[in-house]
Amino acid sequence: MSLEKDENILTARDVAVLIVAVAAPFMLARYYKNAEYWADTSEAVYSALEREAEELNATLPEMVSEGVLLDKATAGPGNSFNYAYTIVDDDAARGMTENPSKLDDLRKQLHERVCMGMPDLRANGTIVRYSLKDGKGATIADVSINPGDC
Repeated sequence: MSLEKDENILTARDVAVLIVAVAAPFMLARYYKNAEYWADTSEAVYSALEREAEELNATLPEMVSEGVLLDKATAGPGNSFNYAYTIVDDDAARGMTENPSKLDDLRKQLHERVCMGMPDLRANGTIVRYSLKDGKGATIADVSINPGDC
């Protein structure tokens, strides 16, 4: 199989854009809706992150795009928020694992999106983690974005 872009295979950038396109609006909408929870204490931040995860999980799992399933969201440990995705398109998943540059592109895209599109999490120092697995449960990538790196 050629690793050149096939119209039917999602690229790392496509996956990153889809992940952020789904995650950012949830986080921003809930942030403004629940602004009173965003106090300066770590306990209040963690409590708000837990609420965010609970609200999001009430709608999951959900296909967020063709070939990408958002399985769940979790808060913690500490001041972190985690997204767990499954790339159900086997060809796209295989393409990402076989081509390190696609994973590098994915990491760059996720970093940009967190730094540019999630100001509330950045302001609270929340680390955003993305876990991508293939349809068999094997890890494709674990990406952590530290707001201090923005």
